[in-house]
Amino acid sequence: MKLKLFLLLVVGAFVVHAGSSANPVVVQVGSSSVRLDEIQKMKDASSVEQVRGAPLEAVFGPLRDNRAVELVLETEKSKENLSNDPEVEKLMKEARKAIEMQVFISRKVQKRTTDDKLRALYAEILNKVKGQKEIEVSILLADNEGSANKAMVELNAGKDFGEVAQQYSVETNTKKRGGLIGFLLEPAIPEILGKEVAQALKILKDGFHSRKIIKAKDGRFLIVRRGASRAAEAPKFEEIKPQLASMYSQKGLMEYLDELKKSLNVKVFTIEGKPDVLNIAPKKQ
Repeated sequence: MKLKLFLLLVVGAFVVHAGSSANPVVVQVGSSSVRLDEIQKMKDASSVEQVRGAPLEAVFGPLRDNRAVELVLETEKSKENLSNDPEVEKLMKEARKAIEMQVFISRKVQKRTTDDKLRALYAEILNKVKGQKEIEVSILLADNEGSANKAMVELNAGKDFGEVAQQYSVETNTKKRGGLIGFLLEPAIPEILGKEVAQALKILKDGFHSRKIIKAKDGRFLIVRRGASRAAEAPKFEEIKPQLASMYSQKGLMEYLDELKKSLNVKVFTIEGKPDVLNIAPKKQ
C-alpha cells in the first residue's frame, strides 16, 4: 500500500513538472503569473491578421511584454479599491446609457430590416452594376523605390508578374497569390486603389503591367497589372444579404427617426426663436 502511494506521488510530481515545462511561467508580478498558453491565446485572439498568422516565436516578445505591463497596472489598480469610486460610478452610468441606446437603436432598425427592403436595395445595386466591367487586378507594393526599380527591370525582361510579386512585394494579403487582388468593379477602383492606379489600369491592355512605378499615398511604390476583363457579375441576393443589411441600417434609422419626428410633433426653432426645419440627416459641410 505504501509502495503504491509512493509511486502515485512520484508519478504525480512528474506530471506536474512535465506540464510546467511544457507551459512555463513567462511573466511573474508578485504572486500573480502568466503562463505560455495565455500568450498563445492572446495571439490567436488578436484583431491584427499578421499577428494571428505569425508563428508564436515571432510575436512572443511584444505580446509577453504587453501582458506584463497590463498585469503590473492591474496589480496596482487592485490596491485602489475603485469599485465604489464616485468617478468610476459616473463613467459606468454614462457607458450604460450609451450601451442601452446602442441596443435600442439596433433592435428598432433590425425590426425594420425586411427582405422586401433589402431586395429593393439589391435592385439598386444591380442597376448600378448593369453594363459595368470588372477587371482582374494584381499589385506589387515595394517599401522603397530601389526595390520597385529592381522588380520593374525583371518584369520588363519578361519574368512572370506573380513570381516577381512574391519576391519583392510587401503587401502581405496578396503576396502569396503573386499580387493577385481579384476582379474589381471598374468604377470602384479609384476609391479602392487610388486615382493613379485606376488611370494606369484604364490605359493598359489585358495581360500587361504598368510601365511606370506609381507612388502610393503612404509613400511606398506600386506596380499594377491588368489581367482579364469581363462584364460585371452581380452576386446573388443571399450571398450579400448581411452586407445589404449593414448598408440599410443607416437608411432604416433615418426612416425611423422621420416617423418619430412626425408622430411626436417635434418642433425646432432658430436662435431668434422662429420656427425652423429639423434635418434628420444634416447635410455635409
